[in-house]
Amino acid sequence: MNRIILVGNGFDLAHGLPTRYSDFIEWYWIQWGYRLIHGSNNVETDELCSFKLSEEWKNYSWFNALGLLRRDNRSYHWDEKFTIEVAKDNEELCNFTYLSPFFKEICNTIETRRWVDIESIYYNYLSHASQYAIETKVVNDDLDVIRRYLIDYLSKIQIGKTTFSINKNVHDLITAPFVEHDISLDWLNKTKTKIRLAGVDYKKLVNTLDRILVLNFNYTDFADRYFSDIRNATIIHIHGSLSNPDSVIFGYGDELDEHYKEILNKNDNEYLRHIKSIRYLESPNYRNLLEFIESSPYQIYIMGHSCGNSDRTLLNTLFEHKNCASIKPFYHKKEDGSDNYIELVQNITRNFTDMKLLRARVVNKDYCEILPQNNQVQFRLY
Repeated sequence: MNRIILVGNGFDLAHGLPTRYSDFIEWYWIQWGYRLIHGSNNVETDELCSFKLSEEWKNYSWFNALGLLRRDNRSYHWDEKFTIEVAKDNEELCNFTYLSPFFKEICNTIETRRWVDIESIYYNYLSHASQYAIETKVVNDDLDVIRRYLIDYLSKIQIGKTTFSINKNVHDLITAPFVEHDISLDWLNKTKTKIRLAGVDYKKLVNTLDRILVLNFNYTDFADRYFSDIRNATIIHIHGSLSNPDSVIFGYGDELDEHYKEILNKNDNEYLRHIKSIRYLESPNYRNLLEFIESSPYQIYIMGHSCGNSDRTLLNTLFEHKNCASIKPFYHKKEDGSDNYIELVQNITRNFTDMKLLRARVVNKDYCEILPQNNQVQFRLY
């Protein structure tokens, strides 16, 4: 039997890496703080927002204006973070403007919820385009800009300032033998019948881990480092990787959503620019995945993937395939002692159209495990 390991952002988070979208947006604003501190113009802008000194300061550059403010307000620590907060909130100093309504909604969501799913907000714009006074092309262009900044941010995390060591507990889980109570009864009964007819050793067939396919949804390569010494492991970066920025797929992939057919019926290719299932055709990765799942029965490990709707098309293909014998989520235990097992299973549920298969294939909590945290990672970005 084979094993597919779904690696998501939770894997990097378990290693102490700041790879949440909210971390990325915080970095974006800190870069802006640095830019204003050194700004030689009265107006500083990018494709997403603009900082224009107010009328009172119109004859100053940002560098000079902030220099005067620091001189008169020495009690404050004028680092990049504090600087951008002043620039955004002090109307007497600055006229701050969002140039992208899409990006503004992302930032407002973080302020109210403390987290954000950029891809879900993007799909909401596509599926409810008539409710927004903004063209789909503009939203797509804005997403391209955000994608470019995201690649820059994650690249800075991946290179130079990160000490990353392998967690033996995680490594052992990856190569652990199959456990019979993890496998769905329906699949086991069918397999036992076939094996008896073929005269094959049942336990040897079921317990042998033949091949491992690592389906890495992250753009980073940290998870890849766990498999360098595993002979029978193959890694697919299904959404592309930082080593090839042009390969990075950033968008949405839920063809099961009720609004997706409406999007197709619009007969406007702009709506499909960032649909993942279409972008998959730009590389052989998806075809290689299909060949793997057709070749032999497999168990799915979920390590750090939230199984949210943005990947529902792909996950539904894996979860409901005839060769899928088991889906085992590794959950996260929180500081207060609670965990996200039920939340994870709720998300998994949305990727099924057959609830009987769901109940048969998802391993119950008693047989699941916590995804180990790696405290050996040393990280510095700024």
